[in-house]
Amino acid sequence: MRGVDRLPRVSIVRTPTPLEDAPRLAAALGVRRVLVKREDLTDLALGGNKVRKLEFLFGEALAQHADTIVTTASAHSNFLRIVSAGARRFGMRPILVVRGRPDLPSEGNLLLMRLFAERIVYLDTEDPYADTTTAKMRDLERELTRAGRRPYLIHLAAFSSGLATVAYVPAAEELAAQLRERGAGCDRVVVAVGSGGTYAGLLLGLRGAGVTAPILGASVNTGAGEMRRRIRDQIRAAEDLLGVTPSVRDDEIDVTDAHVGPGYGIPTAESLDAVALAARTEGLLLDPVYTGKAWAALVHAVRTGAVQRSETVVFMHTGGAPNTFVHSAEISGALPAAP
Repeated sequence: MRGVDRLPRVSIVRTPTPLEDAPRLAAALGVRRVLVKREDLTDLALGGNKVRKLEFLFGEALAQHADTIVTTASAHSNFLRIVSAGARRFGMRPILVVRGRPDLPSEGNLLLMRLFAERIVYLDTEDPYADTTTAKMRDLERELTRAGRRPYLIHLAAFSSGLATVAYVPAAEELAAQLRERGAGCDRVVVAVGSGGTYAGLLLGLRGAGVTAPILGASVNTGAGEMRRRIRDQIRAAEDLLGVTPSVRDDEIDVTDAHVGPGYGIPTAESLDAVALAARTEGLLLDPVYTGKAWAALVHAVRTGAVQRSETVVFMHTGGAPNTFVHSAEISGALPAAP
């Protein structure tokens, strides 16, 4: 898409990520074809969709001569694992503002964050949009600046959302090219939705590439109405950065919150079933709080007829492997009984 090449960018992702047939998953789901876009294979620190976003966020940070990254998310965030590792790769020091308690056990993503980070500041909130989070980041910015450092702040749910959305425009173009190369149609794309940037960038990029398939987003943390509004705003911010004419209608944003379950980061029976199914059919590792919930949303859509059994579905595997270890007890309890 016009405008992407004007933005500062670093190279991290080994592209293209694979687009793999999953015939046993398709048979279990009851649709004609399932193609899995392996965004979990983006290489950096166990991979995931957030690595693509760092190409542009770090591009801007380095263009501003930053030496420190200050960012925020939850205690078991895939993004914080990846951004702290990426900062180290580019010679910057990561400081993390974490929603959670300092006495949480070192496991999964939190273990890796503690390994990579220079410092972790904990906040007693679960709200990803809390004003206290942004205020703490600004306090750290002032403290670091006074100490002679050059901080760059990243907040995916707030002021960094436009640039993070831009990152998935070339990813969408990559997917469109892979579909053309193999002569495969695409009737539906399915993706887990956390901050909303991946969904927003995919929708913008696919429409720019001439792919009209609807995208089903499964929110893992936020009500559908609020998430649709945030995705709309992210698309508009990305269009402004790219200097392109708006090309996405508001009614094209399809997000469900029916599979959030008890809350963010908490598995559901359906997401645990998804983890077991993907493992037993394709040797594919989903996690129970992001991709597992996206698969559960797809299963529900097929059962209710919202997705037709004749469709070819592209499932975006956005990563999250470390979260399987955080929820080992729940996953073990959901495994099918041995014959």
